[in-house]
Amino acid sequence: MQANQHAAHAGHHAADSHGHGPTGIMRWITTTNHKDIGTMYLWFSFVMFLVGGAMSLVIRAELMSPGLQYVAPEFYNQMLTLHALIMVFGAIMPAFVGFANWMIPLMIGAPDMAFARMNNWSFWLLPPAAILLTASLFVPGGAAGTGWTLYPPLSVQMGMGMDMAIFAVHILGMSSI
Repeated sequence: MQANQHAAHAGHHAADSHGHGPTGIMRWITTTNHKDIGTMYLWFSFVMFLVGGAMSLVIRAELMSPGLQYVAPEFYNQMLTLHALIMVFGAIMPAFVGFANWMIPLMIGAPDMAFARMNNWSFWLLPPAAILLTASLFVPGGAAGTGWTLYPPLSVQMGMGMDMAIFAVHILGMSSI
């Protein structure tokens, strides 16, 4: 008799799937699950790796032999700067954060990361910052062409692309905190 009660009780809970959360795209936008957030970080990192890799191909093509082959020197400097910023802040750091989001709760036996909504918000700062950084290529004057450190005096000689890059780096920094 008691076994039947347990089976009925287990069956009752199996029917209650607790699937009351959002589905579709809203699942990914509003998630607080550390594995989902870690997966988003890793996919973002992979996409940024491809974007930075394409910029690296432009750089390497230009360096293939002496002299000018494919791009103007200003555009080469812009590619070098954006490649460095995208690879550091868009590929390497999000990859580490993605693996940490996946592994740390599993390693310490926690159900999730602390401050799960802030963890999600931290991820969602990355795409607008990456779009801002990449879009700086298409503004008058072009992107920042100062190297990944963005030091003066070159940083004060650039146009709107430099302002966009600085703002993007600030957003990327807020995301990493």
